[in-house]
Amino acid sequence: MKLKRTKFGISFKYLIITTLYLIFITDTVCAQDAVAIKKTKAGILISNGLVMSRFTYSGVRILQEYYAKKGNQWILVVKSFDSPSVYPPDAVQLFNNQLDINHRFLLTAELKRMKIIHHDKNTAIVQLDGGRGKNTFQQTIALNKNDYHFSIIVKTELGDAPYKVDYALSPFVFNSSKMPEFVHTPTLKFDNNDSKQNRFKLLAGKDQIIGDRAFHAPAIILQDKGIFAALVPNLNIINESAVTSKDARRTIDIGRNMFSVPIDSQSYTMPTGLDLNIKTGLTPKPIFTFGYMDNIIAHHIRYQRTNGPEMIRTLTKGTLKYAFDLFVNATMPRCKGYETIAAYQWNKYGHPVFMNHPHLTMPFENYFKVVDSITFHHSKYQDIDIPLNGYEDYGSWLQFDMDGVPVGGYRSAVNFWNDVIHNSIFWNNARDASGFWFWGKKLNRPDFIDKANRIINFCLLAPRNKDGLFATLYNANSKTWGLQFSDPPNGKAELFLRQSGSYDIAAMSKTGAHLLDYYFRCEKNKKIIPYLTPYANWIIAHIDNNGSLPSYVTTDMVGSPLLKNSAQPASSMWFLASMYIATHQEKYKIAAKRISEYLEKEIIPEAKWMDMEQYYSCGAKPIAFQKDVWQNEPVRGNLATIWACEGYARLYEATNEKKYLTLGVSCINYLSFSQCIWAPHFIYTALPFGGFTADNSDNSTMLDARQAETVKPFIWYGKILNRQDLLERGIAAARSSVVLMNLPSHKANDIYKYTNIYPYGLGPENIDHEGHPQSAMRTSPSWGEGSGVFTGLAEAYRELEGGYIDFENNIYVGVNGVRIQKASVHGSRIDVFITDALANLKLAFDEPFVVPIRLHGLKKKSYSLYINNALNGMIVNKEQHNIINLQITPNGHIKLVK
Repeated sequence: MKLKRTKFGISFKYLIITTLYLIFITDTVCAQDAVAIKKTKAGILISNGLVMSRFTYSGVRILQEYYAKKGNQWILVVKSFDSPSVYPPDAVQLFNNQLDINHRFLLTAELKRMKIIHHDKNTAIVQLDGGRGKNTFQQTIALNKNDYHFSIIVKTELGDAPYKVDYALSPFVFNSSKMPEFVHTPTLKFDNNDSKQNRFKLLAGKDQIIGDRAFHAPAIILQDKGIFAALVPNLNIINESAVTSKDARRTIDIGRNMFSVPIDSQSYTMPTGLDLNIKTGLTPKPIFTFGYMDNIIAHHIRYQRTNGPEMIRTLTKGTLKYAFDLFVNATMPRCKGYETIAAYQWNKYGHPVFMNHPHLTMPFENYFKVVDSITFHHSKYQDIDIPLNGYEDYGSWLQFDMDGVPVGGYRSAVNFWNDVIHNSIFWNNARDASGFWFWGKKLNRPDFIDKANRIINFCLLAPRNKDGLFATLYNANSKTWGLQFSDPPNGKAELFLRQSGSYDIAAMSKTGAHLLDYYFRCEKNKKIIPYLTPYANWIIAHIDNNGSLPSYVTTDMVGSPLLKNSAQPASSMWFLASMYIATHQEKYKIAAKRISEYLEKEIIPEAKWMDMEQYYSCGAKPIAFQKDVWQNEPVRGNLATIWACEGYARLYEATNEKKYLTLGVSCINYLSFSQCIWAPHFIYTALPFGGFTADNSDNSTMLDARQAETVKPFIWYGKILNRQDLLERGIAAARSSVVLMNLPSHKANDIYKYTNIYPYGLGPENIDHEGHPQSAMRTSPSWGEGSGVFTGLAEAYRELEGGYIDFENNIYVGVNGVRIQKASVHGSRIDVFITDALANLKLAFDEPFVVPIRLHGLKKKSYSLYINNALNGMIVNKEQHNIINLQITPNGHIKLVK
């Protein structure tokens, strides 16, 4: 049949004929217990009874269609994109391969032949081939039994050297003419008309893509009611198939500076990239794509592409290979599909790195010792921790008496602000106090119990107004308090202020929640609850009819409209639920539930995790901008997401209502996309695995210090849900929170190779902040090495010990210096297979150390313990949670010790 082509594709007559063919043929391939395949004159069809793909000869190319089962019907979810023969001049030019047919390859339009290369009851693989001149193209599509996704591998062979390419992409169309109600990508696109930002030469949103420096856990996710699609890049293939280039990754509109690290030419490879666009001017349906394409990085952070020869890159070899998984579903619970992708990504990519890649170089205790030796003593680096006149020099730590009461806290590391002790949404001494107390008890260090008490005293001396709202920072030089570090309601939307005319509700609620956490898990300081009660009562009185709160309140107690409809009330839900647990006063539980209703209705369904950071920090933008019109993606951060995870955990504890656990799971699963789940070859400043980015504007940053705050919620949800993936995420986040300490062993083992300007024991708050290899600035030990030890490592150690084994749920994880490969119990015999994670490093840790392992779920009175198949002794089961101590020696010997 000769096909008639229109301006935008194949004729309606063809679509009717192929639809009838589809109805006929699918009756023969609906087997639920095996993968079926059918070859006809029209093409090839494969199905596992859940999803189906059809490859049809369509004139000079092959049409790819991907279906999902809904009842007895097959629903078309995704199809391949074919660029129109007449390309509209006003359309998005990314897909205009006619601009340069020699260097732009839309591979879905280049495939002309098909064949079956494998089929059995568990798997079917189809291969599509094509070529242009001396260039050849190949795509294989594999479908496995019981999967809702197709595994796709694409390979391009460039025929002639020098090997040059603009892009090689696989574009697809999401079969919905409406805007998807849920969209996730790693990056916002932004048409910036702000004069302050125009100096950065920003291109329009339609000329922006999603660069691989935002690939923490990359995916494009689309959902409209039950219709769901996701494209998940294969991260292993990105690393295995890297192709170096002399000119790729070299073009950037942000200049090198004091934080930039040396260029490693072997890491400058041809980048992969993602793109989603719902306003292409080619079809009303969203087009999404993945493949190889470079970009021009612009301010904080845009990945821009022009459409001329300046985007052509020269490669050292002619083979380009990439792969991805394409998920389709027609019965996905509304706005919930992303949760399946988060778990899938960790299991496929995160878990193998967790189990096999070196992460730290010493036991946790040794990281504590380093921080103890540096940040609490006379300043060794007085140009960094500048001593303050009138205060004894304790390095990064200030301690003194206030009103006759001993107080203390970590101070800022910013030179012009270095006398400030803070409880902000970032740096927060109240948060770290629990870790000070933990290490003091763990290592029998009463001086750290004293430091923890000093922090709590400092917090409780912060002046309050008549409604209980309190100051969050102290200027030590002038001995004056400030309300917060910014002042958006009064036109000062900037950081590092000393005085403010407004209160920061999120910062106060976060600080209050941390004080209560200290009350629950450390010491029941009788002053904490009375101090916080007036503030808690004020919040209750100011929750509006929607369940929301203002983000800022001026000194005359007027609520600001700024960020009124943001996700920031999550911190107050966390605080109020904690107040209920502490006091059992129903009003706090009721108020926390009201905020939950707001989050459940307005924030969680579309993941509208908007907080102050996207507007007043690095990715600053006009407050009116709340959604990316090119992708239909909201402005999103992760600070409020973390607070919501904590808040729902406390609300579930307060109510035992499964609804709040379910909502918390939605939050923790979305938070997972901010965590780096692999070791990208092109990120070489430090190992980014387990670390976090900031938001979908400030998206190239790796190992951002907020990762320490995610440890506690990840582990809590992992234990309550019996999910090993979340436990591993929490441990990885804990370890990553100390990766950026400048240590010889970190350099030698490529953990933190390019340490830049900060000396031994110290480190920056993140790396690669501006989209190229950088070791960024140090703003505070409480957003760096201090929070890493006193929040990150402390939380993992407190909750899981040095390793955790739950025999009831078949969960086992190594935490501190060990990997637990397997653990099981049979009758009265326990088998644990464990390895030393610090032994096989380039510069190995060469001292014996003891690792406490927590055992859960034992039933009998006593057991024989076998370590790596060798009998190590007897365990007496005295209580529900048993702790055994294993000594690890440098020769690899592991034994049970008392």
